[in-house]
Amino acid sequence: MEYAALFVWLALCLVLGAAIHYVLAGALEHQAVRLVAAPGTVIRKFTMALSALFFGATLTKARLYDLSSRDVDFEAEGVSSVAKAVVPLMPLFGCAVAMMAANAVFGRPFRFDYAPPSLDTLSAGGLKGFLLGTWELLSQVVRRGMGVDWGNPRLYVLFAITFSLALGAAAPLDRVREAVVGAALLAVGLAVFCALSARRGFFGGSSPAGWALALRGMVVSASAAAFVMMVYGVVTALIFGLGVRLYEMISRTGGGSRSGKKPATMLSDTKSRRAA
Repeated sequence: MEYAALFVWLALCLVLGAAIHYVLAGALEHQAVRLVAAPGTVIRKFTMALSALFFGATLTKARLYDLSSRDVDFEAEGVSSVAKAVVPLMPLFGCAVAMMAANAVFGRPFRFDYAPPSLDTLSAGGLKGFLLGTWELLSQVVRRGMGVDWGNPRLYVLFAITFSLALGAAAPLDRVREAVVGAALLAVGLAVFCALSARRGFFGGSSPAGWALALRGMVVSASAAAFVMMVYGVVTALIFGLGVRLYEMISRTGGGSRSGKKPATMLSDTKSRRAA
């Protein structure tokens, strides 16, 4: 059931990504927010381009530094149609790897040594235990985040990077369903691969299961980093979204006070012309 737990965990990351898009709403239209989101956007598009090529798809448009769009365009037919579901999921892992690298550069203030909550059975009791374990994990991530040294100015830079990478990892709202299907395909594919590698000699060599287990460990570690990244990303998106809305309110108030009675004057001029 560990692969089912991995799928649910990845799905939770995608749901958190959708929450980031929902929280920001129209905030991405502001140039300052787009600049902060630029590193995550570039990594997102680069990861999508590589994964599309890996699954045999044909790239039709992949402008990595074009910040007006967040995705690359590709064509997938036949067997490579799997790419339509898996490619939107891959930025989650690409940005998670970048997050681990950024965390190491900044002295590792964040911890990624988490494991998916256990999902023993698909019964009501098993699902309840998984949800409770997920809530405990979420609380632990938040508590550790609150315990870091907030007096260090470099930490705020790291949070800006986290926001950028979390936004880059987040699937657009209209592609969350495809990404969830990709998460299911990844979990099933990994389970089948590890099961086959456990059969001695299936892939050749004296220890066929070793690198399969290493691959599974890498996926789980990246998933843990992705979960932490998306949790902090949601928190940071709330701060960014609130800041943008306060700026918009101040701008509208200032614009209205500067304009004075100009709209009324224009209206009266229009009425006088109609009367003439």
